[in-house]
Amino acid sequence: MSGSEQAGEGSSDKERSPFTKPGFVASAVGIALIAVLGGIVVLTGGSDEKDADDPPPVATAPGASATPASPASKAPSSAASSCPAPKDTDTSEASILDLRATGLSWKKLGPLNLPLSQRSGPAVTEGQVARCFAHTPRGAVLALANISVRSANGAGWRDVVEQQVFPDEAKAVYEQSVAANRSDWTSDYPPEFGLPQLAGYKLVSYSADTAVVDFVFQTPGGKVLSMPLTARWHGGDWKQKMAPDGGQTELAGAKDTTDGYVLFPRG
Repeated sequence: MSGSEQAGEGSSDKERSPFTKPGFVASAVGIALIAVLGGIVVLTGGSDEKDADDPPPVATAPGASATPASPASKAPSSAASSCPAPKDTDTSEASILDLRATGLSWKKLGPLNLPLSQRSGPAVTEGQVARCFAHTPRGAVLALANISVRSANGAGWRDVVEQQVFPDEAKAVYEQSVAANRSDWTSDYPPEFGLPQLAGYKLVSYSADTAVVDFVFQTPGGKVLSMPLTARWHGGDWKQKMAPDGGQTELAGAKDTTDGYVLFPRG
């Protein structure tokens, strides 16, 4: 399934890239994490989470800007308040150039590879919910890589939406869109169609309450796909801010190369 050839059946989706539709795992790495970017990449497989023997291929991704949403309720959840203090406290934007230093590893969610870090998070994993990311640029990158995939794939996707999607009007639209998209699936993951793998990322902008990260994915055929995603700091953790139309981004597109992106380290 290429980003330009397949679209939804509805008229509003006719010209829309499938990579922007909930349920599509563009960050196959799960961010490379959970599908869809509203997903990330689409692979078929079991829903059991297990260590990945090999990390996903490396690539890059372009950037995109986003307008911070107005602050929502500030009351931290009990889950967020129970987060252990992260070891990663480096808020410099240059810190994203070195994820390996955070103790990066890869873990499988079904067929999807997701990046995890000993220093930047997630520090807590409960079922499919992986939470407690560092309040840093690296924490934001890893949070988006995971939430984008986990919120659209696997048996526990609704728990991820409930706890890790920013609470605004777009949240309900996103959940409905994912549910509708998954109605045609025969398992907890989309059918395999040439799964893009999370390759790299670019920090578009960062502040204490909002981060915009452009992820890049690479298909088996060599095509490069860009997906800029937005995170908001809310309730003591990073939450993914969804697009008003029920997708993870409105700015997905094809790129010629991964030049200009930081590649995810392997091994």
